[in-house]
Amino acid sequence: MFKSIRESLARTRQSIFGQIVNVLGAGEIDDETWEDVEALLIQADVGVPTTMALVEAMRERVARDGLYRSEQLVQALKDEIRAIITDAPPFELEAPRQLTVAMVVGVNGSGKTTSIGKLAHRYAQAGRKVMLAAGDTFRAAAIDQLQIWGERANVPVIAGQPGSDPAAVTYDGIRAARARGYDLLIVDTAGRLHTKFNLMKELEKVYGVCKKSVHGAPHEVLLVLDAPTG
Repeated sequence: MFKSIRESLARTRQSIFGQIVNVLGAGEIDDETWEDVEALLIQADVGVPTTMALVEAMRERVARDGLYRSEQLVQALKDEIRAIITDAPPFELEAPRQLTVAMVVGVNGSGKTTSIGKLAHRYAQAGRKVMLAAGDTFRAAAIDQLQIWGERANVPVIAGQPGSDPAAVTYDGIRAARARGYDLLIVDTAGRLHTKFNLMKELEKVYGVCKKSVHGAPHEVLLVLDAPTG
């Protein structure tokens, strides 16, 4: 029985965090220890800036609090990671202003339009005057899909013809939102990869229209990703 449990937990012990636990519990904490922790965090896709901040915070905490036991070090690392996650900047969609403009971007099929429908419903239920702009003029039925979400959330949708200029649709959306007194405009965009030069220039144009038309806009650019993305 215990052998089976050990085998089941072997994968967990061998995970990145398990390896970090082993490094921190291997003996005296020195520069080599922090280099190993740094390498493991980067290997786990934590990101270089975040990794450097975590390691520096851990160095200071160990020196200040005299931590040396592995369980103390692991708990300290968890605390530092939790502090980064919970200390998030305020969500600009909820800041008080006359008109808030948000762009929703991402690769094809990541769920941008569906996410917009959910956001529209949430903020409409919260009492905001929400309007949607159908900036995805490329994908077949994208405009129809957004209009269905608009009907479900009971919010208006500003749309052009399939194949029309997304920047022009965005501009029309901003003008309509201002004229009708709406305080939140969410702009849908076509899916694209960052390697597609022409499509990225098109996105820059939409961004530029928002920036020129409304002070500080777009106030949020929401990137929609697949959950399994590393």
